[in-house]
Amino acid sequence: MAHRISAAAHSGPGAPPPGPAQRAMFRQSIRFVIVLRLTSCAMGAAVALAGRASAARPGWVAACAVAFLAWGVLFALVMLARGPSRRLLAGDVVLVVVLCLAHRELVPGRVLQASAGTGWVDIAAGSGVFIAQFALRQPSGMAVALLIAAAYTAGAPGLREAPVLLVVQGALAATLVGLLRREARAVDRELAGRAEAAAAAAARSAARADERDQQRRLHDTVLATLTIVGTGALEATTPVLAGRAAADLAVIDDLRTAWSGPPPVGPPRSARLDLALRAVVTAPRPGLPALRVTADIAPCRLRHDVVEAIAQSAEEALLNVARHAGTGTARLGLERTPRGAVVTITDEGAGFDPAAVPPQRRGLRESVHGRMRAAGGAARVESRPGAGTRVRLWWPDE
Repeated sequence: MAHRISAAAHSGPGAPPPGPAQRAMFRQSIRFVIVLRLTSCAMGAAVALAGRASAARPGWVAACAVAFLAWGVLFALVMLARGPSRRLLAGDVVLVVVLCLAHRELVPGRVLQASAGTGWVDIAAGSGVFIAQFALRQPSGMAVALLIAAAYTAGAPGLREAPVLLVVQGALAATLVGLLRREARAVDRELAGRAEAAAAAAARSAARADERDQQRRLHDTVLATLTIVGTGALEATTPVLAGRAAADLAVIDDLRTAWSGPPPVGPPRSARLDLALRAVVTAPRPGLPALRVTADIAPCRLRHDVVEAIAQSAEEALLNVARHAGTGTARLGLERTPRGAVVTITDEGAGFDPAAVPPQRRGLRESVHGRMRAAGGAARVESRPGAGTRVRLWWPDE
C-alpha cells in the first residue's frame, strides 16, 4: 500500500534495511500507539460525558465524545489490521486539532481557567503529541506537536502553560524515541557484525574441513601407493601397481574438480553401509601381507556421506592391521542399535600404545578419528602392546 509506514521509513532515506532490533522496536511502538489512543479516547470520552452539563454546548460535547471514542476503536482496528499509514495518522492529527480549536465550547469555564491537563481536550492533545513522535520521523513529529499547540492556543485564548507543556512533551518524547531508534540501529549493526564474523568463521571452518578431507584421501591413496613403491613391496611393472596408480590419479582428478559444480539439492541420498563394508572386506591390499577378515555385518542404511566416511575409516583400520599388527586375521562387525550404527574392527596382533603414536602420523588421527568427527560420528581405538587392537566406529541416529 503506497501510504503505509514501515520500519524502513523510520530509518530514513538511503539507510540500510532495518534489522531485527529496529523491526522489534517498530512493533513495540505500534503497540504503544494503539494502547495510548484507545485509553486516551476512553478516558477522554468518560470525562467529557461526565462534565457535559457544565459545558457551553452540551450537545457538542456528547457528539464529540462519542466521535472521539469511535475514532479510538477505528484507529486501533486499522492499525492492527494494516499497520500505520499516513492517512490514518493525518486523520488522528486532524481530529485532535479540531477538538483543540473547539476547546472553549467543549469544557466548562472553570476547567479552562484551571491548570493544564485538567480537561478532556488536554487528554486528546497530549496523546496526539505522543503518538506523532512514536509514529512519525523527525521533524514531522515535532511539526505535529507545534501544530497541536497552536490549535490549542487558538481554541483557548489567553496566557496558559498548556501549549508550552505540549511542545515540551513533544520534545521529550522525540528525544526518547530518537535515542531508542539510535540504540536499535546500534544493536542491528552489532548483530550484523556478529553474523558476518560467524559466516566468515564458518567459511574458514569449511575450508579447513575440506583441506583435511583432501589430506585424508591423499594419505589413504596416493601416499600409501608411494610408500609401497618406496619399500619395494611391488615391482614397478606389476599390473597391480598400474591399477593403483590409475585409481590414485582418479582421486586427484576428483579432488581437483570437487567444487566445479553446484552443490546437490534435495534430501540427502542414502546408501547401504553393509554393502560398503563387505566391499571393504573383500578389497585387495596390494603390497601388504595377506589378511583374512571375518565379517559379521547386519543390514544397515544410512546417509551416503556417512556410509562413505565409515567405510573409508574401516578400510584404513584394516590397512593398519595388515601393515603393523603382524597377524593374518581380523574381524569386522556391524551392529545396528536404537542409538545408531557401530562398526568394530579387532585383531589379535602386536598391538601398540595409542598415546605413543607420533603427531606426524596421520593414519589413525585423521583417516579414522578426523574422518568420523567430520561425518558427525566418533572413533575409539583400544590397544596395548601384545594385546591386539580394537577400533570402534560409532555414528548416532539423527
